[in-house]
Amino acid sequence: MARVFSQQEGIDYEGTFSPTARYTTIRSLVSLAASMGWNILQMDVKSTFLNDTIDEEVYIEKPMGFEVKYRETYVYRLKRELYGLKQAPRAWYARVDAYLQILGFTKSYVDLNIFIKVVKDDHVIIILYVDDLLLTGVEDQICARSS
Repeated sequence: MARVFSQQEGIDYEGTFSPTARYTTIRSLVSLAASMGWNILQMDVKSTFLNDTIDEEVYIEKPMGFEVKYRETYVYRLKRELYGLKQAPRAWYARVDAYLQILGFTKSYVDLNIFIKVVKDDHVIIILYVDDLLLTGVEDQICARSS
């Protein structure tokens, strides 16, 4: 995990970002699913903030125990995202957004963490909440996409 306490906004990163749906959005989704008789599936993406590409140069201090004699002042340059970086949530959101749009989902104008796909009057709705996805809609459509 990166030691993010030393990162400074505007110097080490452009700004913080967290893809978090509003609670009212989640409550509305649960209400809609209940009234339509849809199941809600929850997915937790374990490797959300790992190994994604970095858009800027990020250097970290060597972790304790990895010191090399005569190179105590060296630092590591990250080539990939690391859990704990302030940039990681923005990279994750960009990746999942691009993927869902390739699958034919459209982003809501009300809450940018809602993705909707309509196929022959059947709906599939995905809500992004940090590293969790809530899926609901017509079960045949959800199962067809996951296989």
